Amino acid sequence: MSKGIALRLQETYGQLRKSERVVADYLRAHQSERLEMSITELSNTLRVSEATISRFTRALGYKGFADMKLDLASESTSKDLFSNLPAEMREGDALSDISFKLLGALSLSMAETQKNIVYEDIQKVVSDLLKGPEVIFLGVGGAVAVCEEAVHLFLKAGIKATSYRDGYTQQVVAATVSEDITVVGISHTGMTEDVASALSVARARGAKTIAITSNLVSPVALAAETSLWTWTPDTPQIPLYGDYLEGRVCQIYIIYVIYLGVLFQSRGSVPEALEITAETLRAYFSRA
Repeated sequence: MSKGIALRLQETYGQLRKSERVVADYLRAHQSERLEMSITELSNTLRVSEATISRFTRALGYKGFADMKLDLASESTSKDLFSNLPAEMREGDALSDISFKLLGALSLSMAETQKNIVYEDIQKVVSDLLKGPEVIFLGVGGAVAVCEEAVHLFLKAGIKATSYRDGYTQQVVAATVSEDITVVGISHTGMTEDVASALSVARARGAKTIAITSNLVSPVALAAETSLWTWTPDTPQIPLYGDYLEGRVCQIYIIYVIYLGVLFQSRGSVPEALEITAETLRAYFSRA
């Protein structure tokens, strides 16, 4: 199977020279578009030499610039019926191709999320969770599953955690939180009005408010005191059309980073809780 340019970029980016990464970053940002420029025009646009572009194309495994342009042209064609899928996927792909491309897309999106992490913000969330009596997760649609996974993790670790999925209940809960409670709103697009509104109410009450989103200027991000930034798609996304495959994985990745921070900084209370819950579950299932 011939690798698409997205996977080639993912595999070789760490070995590229600084000037070659300028080319890589441009292609990543315009992955869904046809490259109409000549090598000279691209060189002038990016302010790198033609030799740099030629080295870059060979580093990706192409015979030359023209070969890479052909690959880009084939990947920028219509996706037929489907939106919100990784840019390199096509409806006619074999399952083996889909599997390989999906792995690359998810890996790339998590790598981009890791670059966006502000560790001071993550540390603040970890510290608040260790000091506070409860964490509340808010999400609708696909984000509900992420909230439930987070609740599952933190409950077993001895931290009181709950999640709410409907706007009415989110408003009620937000209106009654105290200052020592952490409220986490999850929305890939950041445009979920219910979550943004509930975060605003909770923040006004003095609670610690966190947003996990790909859009730092969205209503959800702006409603929270702290925003944790996940991967942002280069291709146009249509809200409520299907789902964002990479987005959910990136949200889970952020949750796991926070969870592990809590686990390792808990001074023994979380590991002890994990042992207690594990023993309780063993006894429960042994009776079955």
